[in-house]
Order: sequence, then structure tokens, then C-alpha cells
Amino acid sequence: MTKVILLAEDDEDNRDLVQFVLMRSKMDIKLVLAENGQEAVELAKKHAPSLILMDMQMPVMDGWTAVPILKADEQTKDIPVIAFTAQTKSEDRARTQEIGCVEHYTKPMDPEELLALIQKYLNEG
Repeated sequence: MTKVILLAEDDEDNRDLVQFVLMRSKMDIKLVLAENGQEAVELAKKHAPSLILMDMQMPVMDGWTAVPILKADEQTKDIPVIAFTAQTKSEDRARTQEIGCVEHYTKPMDPEELLALIQKYLNEG
């Protein structure tokens, strides 16, 4: 059965790279794209994804704001969210955990590492 992954990422190159990596992986995945946190919240309610990759720094609404909204909503609170960010400080890692992210994945991404992380959460469901 096709799994839905929501990618919230404002950088077009990063969106394209994740799309390419997932397509090449041959995993049965439908990727839904959001360019900011507000879109991500709306699309998460509409598509009920199995996993969300959330950039933490985006225009309109950032991941720091979007994740708590998702976690407070009955409809989306159980969807695992992976912080997908360039922020590498230990305070940032602690903060992403505090707001409800299951992982803190730092960019630039390693395709194999990202796929392993995605599979970890998709196979639990």
C-alpha cells in the first residue's frame, strides 16, 4: 500500500533532491510537497501522511510553529515528524524533541541515511 510522506521544505533544490532520492528508492511512496509550515499543516490534515519531514526555517510559518500545531491537533498528533534542518546545535536538537519531533536530521542530506530513517518510521506503522 502506498505510504504518503509530507515534505515541508522551502528550498526547491532540497525538494527536488528528496523527490529524486525517493523515486530512485523504488519505495511505494507518494510525496506531498509544502513550501512552508502553514501549507504543511493544511496538507497534513488533507492527506493524513504516514510521516512528515519538516524544515525548521521557512517563510510564512516555520517548523518551530507548525510542529506544535500538528501535535496539538487530534487528527495529526500521532504522525511522526522528522525535523529536516540545517541547524546542528545541541540546543536545536533538544528543542525539536521538546516540540514533538521524533528525529532531528541535519542537512545536507545523505540519500542512504535519509532513506534508512524514512524506512524506520514507515515500517513501524
